[in-house]
Amino acid sequence: MHHNHILLPAFLAAMLMTSGCERGNGIFQDELDVLGTFAQITIVGMPETEARNVALAVEQDLKSLDYIGYTFKEEGELHRLNEAFAQGRSMEVSDGLLELIVDATELYEKSGGLFNIAKGELTAFWEFVCDKDECSESPYPVEVQRLVDEQAKKIIATNPSMQDLIIKGSRVSSKNRLVKLEFGEMIRGLALDKGIVHLREMGVNNAEINIGGSARTTGMRGKHDWWIGIPDATGTHMIGSIENIDDRAVVTVRAFDKSFGKQGLVYRHIVDPRTGRPVEDVRSVTVMHDNALVANAFAVTLHIAGVGEWKQLADRMGVHKILAITGDGTIYTSPAMEHIIHWKQGVAHQHLVP
Repeated sequence: MHHNHILLPAFLAAMLMTSGCERGNGIFQDELDVLGTFAQITIVGMPETEARNVALAVEQDLKSLDYIGYTFKEEGELHRLNEAFAQGRSMEVSDGLLELIVDATELYEKSGGLFNIAKGELTAFWEFVCDKDECSESPYPVEVQRLVDEQAKKIIATNPSMQDLIIKGSRVSSKNRLVKLEFGEMIRGLALDKGIVHLREMGVNNAEINIGGSARTTGMRGKHDWWIGIPDATGTHMIGSIENIDDRAVVTVRAFDKSFGKQGLVYRHIVDPRTGRPVEDVRSVTVMHDNALVANAFAVTLHIAGVGEWKQLADRMGVHKILAITGDGTIYTSPAMEHIIHWKQGVAHQHLVP
């Protein structure tokens, strides 16, 4: 499934794909469309030809992750694995997909079961398209909504989870046929981590990878530190920035509106696995962490749990630099995050969460 978090006009996307890179001042940039969004690889202080070859190698990393576990296209490995689960079969999986499953299982446990990618079928119920002027409070007619609710209750009753998976070597099966894996935001975090590791292995000391507005860096941008803007809940304006990222990741996950209801209701792509309903209160979460994969998982989990569970989740998952924006526009920051943010003038309502 693709969530186009940064929507580029077709002609602009084509232009970026064909132009490929920007050169000058010792800075090389490769731009691409991967993992459902816009991505950019920036390499500093390396000869242009060498930088281009390095960027192409990392680009292949990102595209391979797209094939392994991001899309639900029939040719994708994840789609075939989910089909095997539904039919009660086991399947031999690639090293890349096995790594994703193992990581997701560990994050499931650390999150107390809230980060549960095994309930992907619940998210699928909220994948719909409707014209803004025609949307009501429900994406479905009443009778269809009733059927959807019944199906969601059946899934929740069987509690599909990462604990249902049986892993024997590289062969994976599930005790529960309703398990459907959807990695969503998590795979972008893994892509950032793997991409930076690959860059370092190829001798790159100064670089940034940005995927859909989340970034991970290494070294410096010339004589300056890397920095990244922090978006508001809509992603259209910056409320501040973090400078001196210092070989860490800054990840933002937003609960995107899927429609605007006539009754003022909206549907979002992050679904609470306990209820089968889209999240309601938290609109955006930004996390700074050594590991982009963990940062992504925590951000999604906080969307589901709400800011009231902030401290407990932060301790369990080892994440402490956190910013969240709720539906009423209130900006919450942890003390560790508050110290490193450069706020845009006029941004108010920062409330520290211990």
